[in-house]
Amino acid sequence: MPGLLTPDVRICLLGRIEVARGDRVLRANDWSRRKAQTLLARLAIEPSRRLLKDQALDLLWPDQTVAAASNNLYRTLHSLRQTLDTHLGPGSANSMITYEDGVFTLGDSVQIDAAEFERLCSTPATSESRIPNLQSALSLYRGDLLPDDLYSDWTLSPRESLRRLHREASITLAHHRIQSRDYPAAIVLLLPLIDRDRADEPVHRSLMRAYALAGRRHDALRQYQACVDALAADLDLPPEPETTALYDQILSGELSPAPEPVTATRNALPAIVLKIAHSDHLIGRDTEFETLIGWLRAAGQGQGSTILVGGDSGVGKTLLAAETLCASAGSGMTPLFGAAYEQEGQLAYQPFVEAFDRYLADSGGLPDENPITHFKRTGSDPQQEQWALFNAVAMFLTDLAKGSPVVLLIDDLHAADEASLRLFHYLARQTRKTPVALLATYRADLAAAAVPFGTLLNALYRERLSETLALDRLPKEDVARLLAHTLGGDATPALVDAVYEIGEGNPFFIQELSRALIDEEQIERRDSQWHLIEGKELRVPTGLSGLLRERVHRLGPSVGAALTTAAVIGREFGFDVLRATAELPDSVLLDALDTALAGQLLDETESGYRFRHILIRRVLYDSLSRARRAHLHGHAAEAIESVYARRPGRLAPHIEDLAHHYDRSDRRERALNYLIEAGRKAARVFAFEVAADYYERALALLDALGLPEAAQRFHLLEQLGKYYKVLADTPKAVAAFERALDVSGEGWKPRACDRARTRRLAAMGLLTAGRLDEAEIQLQRALTELSGEGEEDEIELANVLYNVAQLHWHRNEYRAAFDVAQRSLAVAERVNDREAIARAFEMLALACHSLGEWQTGMDYEQKRAALVGPGLDVGDAFDVHL
Repeated sequence: MPGLLTPDVRICLLGRIEVARGDRVLRANDWSRRKAQTLLARLAIEPSRRLLKDQALDLLWPDQTVAAASNNLYRTLHSLRQTLDTHLGPGSANSMITYEDGVFTLGDSVQIDAAEFERLCSTPATSESRIPNLQSALSLYRGDLLPDDLYSDWTLSPRESLRRLHREASITLAHHRIQSRDYPAAIVLLLPLIDRDRADEPVHRSLMRAYALAGRRHDALRQYQACVDALAADLDLPPEPETTALYDQILSGELSPAPEPVTATRNALPAIVLKIAHSDHLIGRDTEFETLIGWLRAAGQGQGSTILVGGDSGVGKTLLAAETLCASAGSGMTPLFGAAYEQEGQLAYQPFVEAFDRYLADSGGLPDENPITHFKRTGSDPQQEQWALFNAVAMFLTDLAKGSPVVLLIDDLHAADEASLRLFHYLARQTRKTPVALLATYRADLAAAAVPFGTLLNALYRERLSETLALDRLPKEDVARLLAHTLGGDATPALVDAVYEIGEGNPFFIQELSRALIDEEQIERRDSQWHLIEGKELRVPTGLSGLLRERVHRLGPSVGAALTTAAVIGREFGFDVLRATAELPDSVLLDALDTALAGQLLDETESGYRFRHILIRRVLYDSLSRARRAHLHGHAAEAIESVYARRPGRLAPHIEDLAHHYDRSDRRERALNYLIEAGRKAARVFAFEVAADYYERALALLDALGLPEAAQRFHLLEQLGKYYKVLADTPKAVAAFERALDVSGEGWKPRACDRARTRRLAAMGLLTAGRLDEAEIQLQRALTELSGEGEEDEIELANVLYNVAQLHWHRNEYRAAFDVAQRSLAVAERVNDREAIARAFEMLALACHSLGEWQTGMDYEQKRAALVGPGLDVGDAFDVHL
């Protein structure tokens, strides 16, 4: 495009942080040191391309002494150069950045998209290159400046300045498109501005004009109403006279489509026109349905969106979201659907796995295309691997959206595992500029109590990533319409009043009440209306639980027995597991299921059955005594084992179910191995939150059952500490390691090298938390544990010495750090442990750099790279200062 350069190196700060040289790209998740990335970004947004050392110290370590901050700066500069050379090719760092006399300078050959964007936007209005330059500028603006640093003070002013330039450029170019009669292109330019500021009145007017001239009069009038509502809600102001006059012109037909509309550009646009089809089931939800459709339309035009539908149980969240999903599919969007289930075992990322598996099955794809279940590890750092898995999911969705916009519905998001919630948050951030819509339902009455989910809601709100639609109960007039639909005819006002008083406007409760009134013969139809039967008092249970129990009871004892057993198995269940669990003959069980299907308590699925509403299952489950539940959970677990164990490879997907059922059963000891395996399985897909929960449950089970199992307890606690360490929960990590050190029993105690390793891991956690004195105690104790005999003791000794060297470095004792690192190297070379040797070289290099012996440090760094390659980061404990 005109005005664009082809430099040796490009730094992108708009919408992401990315550095490219030729076809080699350094992305945000490739940085091993976040502060190294920050240093480069801060230098890149300086108009002079210069940054003083004091500015860098104040930015990165404002609370540290100058000496300590300077040492960290040298380490960060070293990491910055290493990362640039590794990912962009040798010599890249030297060609980009110089550091002389306390001044960082970015080379003139480096192009920065933000600077280029500003230059292109500053083209004088009289210049012939004005419009081409604005087009080029908008192609550069892929999002706000440094979106991962939204709340850093140093980014606020330049970000806001660039936002203003982007708004002005978009409006100018949109007006040019309107003058050229390219109305669809103008609309595409203006809609993102409304998403950013819904009370931007000039943009509303431009959209109204573009819609009207394009022949979309209804959309123009809706835009005016959106403007009125936004001004009233956000500013408590009426629209300006100019806006009202434009509205009157559109209303009267004075502003009409141009006689010669341009169609070429319109045909090239990926326009999504969602056809809103009326559904009898969505009674009283027309406004909410249109709101969701509008948000999806914006997502279909490439703006991305995260939409949350909240409300009480039974208020119609799932039905509304499902109807919206169907409408989006009818308009050409690609629908995906997954759900989280309460009361069941936590399968890591279960809603996403389910959604992707269903899509691949329906579209003819292969199971190994699922980006979660078939994620391929690329390294050894668990945090980086989880990031890579999340990125793989985002790429799966964005690649899918290249064919048509995507809508992913997650039902009952509040019940999802914590790893799924983190993935949802990640996707909400990563899909903002792609034609991907995330749609989720949740129970508003549980949002505050569910801590991880409440944290997600707060984060989405704080980061302005989501739109929330709160569903209220139906008013009386809509209850009358719903009664008419359910009963197949109008109800008298007296009947409506009675049902409304009991059902309180909850749609699910209203429908269940309607069926109960017919079954109990309390109403009759005459004169084309449903009436309460004279002389009969309206008798229905006062609560939904009682109503549902009566409904199941009326269908017969076999239906009650079958469904109660099914409620223990799960929201969805297969016939084979139910048959092995329920104490009913096959013929009786099949008759019971037929009756439940006819009574609309169940839906049939491809693999079995599903409770039509979560409330039905919950009521049946809660009606069981504690002993009966435990008995049925045990039977369910045995049934799953018997059904799937004889099928090769079929038991593994049910590990979480087995852990769940046995843990709630009257034979809890059989849950232990499944809980541990479920934790390992979660860790294999980097769902460490879920893995830690399973291990905590396994340890609690050992305590509850009074099982000695000292060796198993030790290894569980050590692994749990590692999981918490990856999750950056240092207090829990250290506590787990310390609990492991206290384990012993029946003549068993950990080996010396195992105790030393656990103390070292605890010390690493303490080091990260800045508790250096406590870390020193653990490391000294680790050294005393080791006898120096045997290869395992030697390997562990090298590791402990490496951590002792780290401790000295953190205390600015660089000569001591160098000396201990040499001892670590000698031991590591004696046992020929490559990674331990590499860590020692890294420590020696760092100590030399801190001592000012740069050339010696570079020599050690080259030795490390020659041994394990430049991409392996072995200095994970230094993040405390970086």
